[in-house]
Amino acid sequence: MTLDCVTSRAPVEAISVVLPVRNGEQWLEEVLDAILADSNGRDAEIIVVEDGSRDRSAAILERYANAGRIVVIEGPRRGAAAALNVGIERATHPIVCQIDQDVIIQRGWIASLIGALKDPSIAAAQGYYIAPPDASRWARAMNLDLQLRYRRLLGRAVNHVCTGNTAYRSSALRKVGLFDETLGYGYDNDISYRLSEAGYRLVICPEARSTHRWRDGWRSYLVQQYGFGYGRLDLVAKHHRHFTGDDLSRLSMMLHPPLFGASLALLLIALLLAAAGLSTPLPAVVGAGTLAGLGLERLIAGLRAAWMFRDIAGVWFVPVHTMRDLAWTAALIVWSVRRVRGIAAHPAQSMHPRPVIQHGTGQRH
Repeated sequence: MTLDCVTSRAPVEAISVVLPVRNGEQWLEEVLDAILADSNGRDAEIIVVEDGSRDRSAAILERYANAGRIVVIEGPRRGAAAALNVGIERATHPIVCQIDQDVIIQRGWIASLIGALKDPSIAAAQGYYIAPPDASRWARAMNLDLQLRYRRLLGRAVNHVCTGNTAYRSSALRKVGLFDETLGYGYDNDISYRLSEAGYRLVICPEARSTHRWRDGWRSYLVQQYGFGYGRLDLVAKHHRHFTGDDLSRLSMMLHPPLFGASLALLLIALLLAAAGLSTPLPAVVGAGTLAGLGLERLIAGLRAAWMFRDIAGVWFVPVHTMRDLAWTAALIVWSVRRVRGIAAHPAQSMHPRPVIQHGTGQRH
């Protein structure tokens, strides 16, 4: 069934916007100004959950609140999902638009997603991420990878939408019990699965565009990818049947990290055997062959993305996604050790706040 995200006949409906903030100073004013501009002329409450920032976020929010433009409430400091739940509980309107502190929505974003939610069977409508033109190759490669995956999902219902760029039907969120506060990265997958299991549909609307200010640079990329991988393991521990992934992260993506890790293990075994004088080519051949196959798959995907979206950053898919596989492999090892030792899951194990920018030095801490 083709799904309609057309905005022209969308009713002017009251909305609540929930924006969790923790160390969001860098893009916060731009994010807030974009929300205010797109909600102009609509009955909208903008609820910002200040969740323990150590930068200048609180001062920025105080200025907007004193001008009567937003409502600021104190967060529980128990992770992003808990902050979202506090904001949703405070919301009074039937549609909750959840926007992240690094997502800058474009004009028409709200109207497009409300247009999708005219269908009562749809519980959530997600916007379409684009990378800013000044983004580094790391952010652009991440965004191109997402665009490739989005492309095959447009026009049909999906079983996963990302928070931070999505409008939810408030009654549906409350029906399934809001976000799982024990999860770090992966709480958006979890709520999507539960909404789908409750009989609702989820959609992605390409007309609802937003600029995502990804965490940039290779260090930030590795930290975030480690968190994604760790969070995915917590998610699979809760939703066993999704070990093969979902509509956005399919089996081919899920297989990359374990195959990568197994290949490295085989190469290590080959080295140990050689050091012991028991050299055999089989582990090395299988390990190197698997790594080459993984690299070839990413090379083809990257060249396809570069051609399809006219962005040369696609040629960086191989090194960028090799680092992703490395980070996910490290997450798998740490997660497994913690579970064997009986350490309980906690959101902070996968999701870390943005670093604080130290003004005057350009350094982060």
